[in-house]
Amino acid sequence: MATNAYGTTLKFTPQGGSQVTVGKLTSIGELSPDSEVVDVTTLDSAGGWRESMQGCKDAGQLEISGFHVKNEAGQTALRAAYESGLPGAVQICFTDGCTVGFSAFVKRHTLGSAEVDGAIGFAAVLRVTGAVTVTQPAAGQA
Repeated sequence: MATNAYGTTLKFTPQGGSQVTVGKLTSIGELSPDSEVVDVTTLDSAGGWRESMQGCKDAGQLEISGFHVKNEAGQTALRAAYESGLPGAVQICFTDGCTVGFSAFVKRHTLGSAEVDGAIGFAAVLRVTGAVTVTQPAAGQA
């Protein structure tokens, strides 16, 4: 059965700071780890077929977006982290109890646009640095 995304949260802990929930999000993008491919083909590879192995892994980046709220603690923390350039701890908490954690720096943040009959938006791109940890809830929890 599918899990409803409503209620999913994203928490950010800046270096030396306290964890805050980033509020008023409407979208948390997907993480899609990828890896390099290392060619290990030799002159005597069987049948002339290329051979490969997995190289360095890269968890990529995560795009988030929502509505701008003046003085919202999570949005403010992300903007400050962008200015500092330092990575922070990110935790995504899904409604089924599964959590995803990783370290990331704020690669980009946006504020706006302002349009007639529209709400002011906010967005950020978090660049993952290092491994991603997925934690499943214990049986019977969630």
